[in-house]
Amino acid sequence: MRARMPLNYEIRVRGRVGDHLADSLGLAAEVEPVETVLRGPVQGQEDLHQILAELQEMGLELLEIRRLPPERG
Repeated sequence: MRARMPLNYEIRVRGRVGDHLADSLGLAAEVEPVETVLRGPVQGQEDLHQILAELQEMGLELLEIRRLPPERG
């Protein structure tokens, strides 16, 4: 059985998310004037749903989520 490669996602939420929270989610945060862009690897759908649930529990409004193309290297 092959190990699954994580997929990179970009998640935009309204408001500001600090580095501490982003780190706890395993993502990097880029704070913009009215939103935060979270980026990083996600192991699978279950992990993605867990991240989204945590953001919802914090009362953050989800603006956009998208899977990023694989990095070439």
